[in-house]
Amino acid sequence: MNLTLRMDPLRGVYLISILFTFSLLQAVSSEGLEECHPAKSCGSCMRIDPRCSWCKDTSDTFISLRCDTREELEQNGCSPADILTTVSRVEIVQDLHVRDPTYDEATDELLEEAIPIEPQEVRISLRRGETQTIKAKVRQVADYPVDLYYLMDLSFSMNDDLQNIQGLGETLGVRMRQITRSFALGFGSFVDKPVSPFINPIQAVTNKVSCSDDCVPTYSFRNELRLNQNTTLFSDKVRNTRISTNEDEAEGTLDAIMQATVCKGHIGWRDDARRLLLITSDAPFHIEGDGKMAGILTPNDGECHLDEDSYQTSHLYDYPSIGQLNDTLVENNIITIFAISGEASLYRDLANIIQGANFATLTSSSSNIETIITDTYAAITGSIKMTYSKPEGIELSFRSNCTRLENSPYPLECSDIADGGEITFEVDVTATRCVNQTFTIYPIGFESRLTVHVSVMCNCSCELKPDYNSSYCSGGSGNEVCGICECLPGRYGDMCECTGENDEQQDQTAKDQFCKPDNSSSVLCSGRGECICGECRCHQSPEAGEEISGTYCECNNQACPLDDGEVCGGSERGECVCGLDQRTNECQCRPGYTGETCSCPTQTDTCRASNGRICNDQGDCTCGKCYCREGSKFSGPQCDECLTCTECDRYINCVKCVRFNTTDRPSEEECAACIYVIHNVTEQPRLNNTGSCSLSDLNNCSISFWHDSEETVNGTINIYIREKEDCPHSETSLVGLELHFLILLIVIGIILIGLLLIFIYRLYTWYLDRKEYQQFLAEKEKAQWEKTNNPIYQCGTKKYMNPMYGK
Repeated sequence: MNLTLRMDPLRGVYLISILFTFSLLQAVSSEGLEECHPAKSCGSCMRIDPRCSWCKDTSDTFISLRCDTREELEQNGCSPADILTTVSRVEIVQDLHVRDPTYDEATDELLEEAIPIEPQEVRISLRRGETQTIKAKVRQVADYPVDLYYLMDLSFSMNDDLQNIQGLGETLGVRMRQITRSFALGFGSFVDKPVSPFINPIQAVTNKVSCSDDCVPTYSFRNELRLNQNTTLFSDKVRNTRISTNEDEAEGTLDAIMQATVCKGHIGWRDDARRLLLITSDAPFHIEGDGKMAGILTPNDGECHLDEDSYQTSHLYDYPSIGQLNDTLVENNIITIFAISGEASLYRDLANIIQGANFATLTSSSSNIETIITDTYAAITGSIKMTYSKPEGIELSFRSNCTRLENSPYPLECSDIADGGEITFEVDVTATRCVNQTFTIYPIGFESRLTVHVSVMCNCSCELKPDYNSSYCSGGSGNEVCGICECLPGRYGDMCECTGENDEQQDQTAKDQFCKPDNSSSVLCSGRGECICGECRCHQSPEAGEEISGTYCECNNQACPLDDGEVCGGSERGECVCGLDQRTNECQCRPGYTGETCSCPTQTDTCRASNGRICNDQGDCTCGKCYCREGSKFSGPQCDECLTCTECDRYINCVKCVRFNTTDRPSEEECAACIYVIHNVTEQPRLNNTGSCSLSDLNNCSISFWHDSEETVNGTINIYIREKEDCPHSETSLVGLELHFLILLIVIGIILIGLLLIFIYRLYTWYLDRKEYQQFLAEKEKAQWEKTNNPIYQCGTKKYMNPMYGK
């Protein structure tokens, strides 16, 4: 028979992870857990790691560290009965199954409340760093009671909206009762604080408004109608409500939300109902600090201040902050719905900040308010959003089998949940501090919560029952507590073996000198240890992984210099140890690293250029990096990049070292770095694969040399330098001198010709000007002048006769 074994890939990964975990546990049990070793008491051992156990065995058979894994303690001779550890557990205190509410069929009276979450109460005992899992279930309760409180902005711009919602009570009641049998509707209104500058200064004095005869004086918030299942009262109340006005654009929206939230008795919020707070407005809102404009300096206290259903002391308290308002809404389990006809972006951002809030766009006349309510309620009941009160020292992680929404602001949000639908989820609870906590986990919109009591086990029971004056502690010189000695006054040491009683015979000051580095120091053991029997016993550091050591407790394995953010560059490069003097810290580098912080690798592989040479023979390799020589044409990580270099440039410096004795000669270090084989020749060698080069000295003499194009078999390169230099002759120098003189004459000639042309031009223009002037004089002599009258001249005086003269 042939059998074929087929394994699911996920199951294979699971089996591999189990085998890996088992091998890891074997490794831990065989070598012990190093994190446990520094513990000096049973309680501190319990607080280090959940895998640590404590041995209280006082027999001579056990001489190892008392805090380690259970396997290691047993292997070192500790009796299993003397090994102390704590066992984590999860205890379910209350576990009622989830269910829908039950109503009386005749009267619709609620007979049995709904239970949306199970279990209701859990106790967890665990150690710091340990994780326990809670399994729970949530039901999207059908026919769950609903409280809807309609909070409306009644400033003057909302007048038409007020008219359009008068019939909302009846129509909304009919639609909501198709969803739940228990529906309550309430109504409240708000404007702003009735103080200047939020209202007209005249109104602040006379309490009279000027908008119209239908306006009422400005008020902050009024509870117009308490939550009531008789929805016809809503319409009646809206018809009798009048609008008001204020001076600035912003309204006191946050003031009204705060009072509608905290005044549970006035509003009529029910404990067993889903609480919805609908806010309608068309204007922005005032925030914390705006009250200072009216001289209001007292912060909002988050308390109910309604008197006769009106917030009459709003002039005494500032507006609440958004964070304070969010905490209050979460505490009272109220879901807000912002239906806004203006300032959409402002209120949309506000809805994103407040937990569980929703946003919808309201028409200018509020004609779509009924659709907004029903659609938003459908969206609320179509998903389950889980959240929790924030505990200190506790980390939570949620898992579920539901369709989770990505990028949700909630720890767990499941979509596509119908009425009566259920989801199961798990919560991993991890303790990070030794603090007992109580917190709640709950679905948003339901009052029921899962209460979790967490007890972090950070102490041992044997610490509460010491063996006083135990013979184990040097014949009664101390109390035995969990296997260790707590010495009586005047006794010291691990077994209380040291005494300080005979101070007259034993100079205590002299003994203390052994615990101080010098006479100038007044602190024993550097303040980080105890001087016991003239010897420093260093304290155990509270920081994990930190060890205090040294003759005078001056060393700290975390006090060495950092590199890349880690001590001594990390455990792979080195470790921080106490120096030879047992007083100073220093990095002890591992093979392959050096330097003060073990940051310098000793290998030169990273400095090797493509030609195999270290830094291309153009620099020095320091700490695994190439530092190119000053003045070199080469650059780059391996000093092998040169945009203007030729093959000859690699060998020129070595040739200069051999032939030059002038200031152009390279430094002695560069000459010592030359690794090429130099040959002096009289003519070009007759070899294949050679390159031809030349260079000039300060006397303009040319030196020719040749080099191998490739390394020889033994890895060297030969350079052949011709002994004879090619220098220019004296005739050539003379020709050069004559050439310079000729160039000078040409330049002088060009300048003289230019000056001559300028002189000729000026002479020509002088001739033309003189000719024109002579012509002008000739025409002047020929001119003939005659005397005549000006035809447009008029005499300045006239003579008039008086017609009445002589009569």
